[in-house]
Amino acid sequence: MKVSNWIPKKKDHRYAYLTFQAKLIKKHFQFLTCKIEYNVLKCKGWLQPDDCINRYQVLIEYVLGKEPKTTILSPDILPNRTIHMYRDHSLCLLYPPDLKWTEQTKVYEYTIPWISEWIVYYEIYLLNGNHWEGRESPEHFKESQKNTNEDFD
Repeated sequence: MKVSNWIPKKKDHRYAYLTFQAKLIKKHFQFLTCKIEYNVLKCKGWLQPDDCINRYQVLIEYVLGKEPKTTILSPDILPNRTIHMYRDHSLCLLYPPDLKWTEQTKVYEYTIPWISEWIVYYEIYLLNGNHWEGRESPEHFKESQKNTNEDFD
């Protein structure tokens, strides 16, 4: 059985789902270290996309079936809506109508490449006079609509 093709079937096996997600992340992105705490998969590491000047410490927090909360821990970036970053330094990476996140959605396929893309656009933003050139959703979400990744039992 290939690890990448196996998906647990029952929702009540959160730990199995989270362990599976962690194994896929570690397999594809060795720079991240992952642990499961209180039904939240937390992956942390330093990321520097090709041709980017800075390294960024990122934190991904994933609650089963919800869009992962992604945060830039370092360097300190002043959050604002223009760069698609909330006040808590978490990133706005997804326009929910474009992708319905489920427990079968693989974090490594979407979230980590999106973080890399965000970093590339952020560095372009810094070079071109604070103009965001990345894709944008048709509407900006409010702070209250961001993913807080609370574990709802």
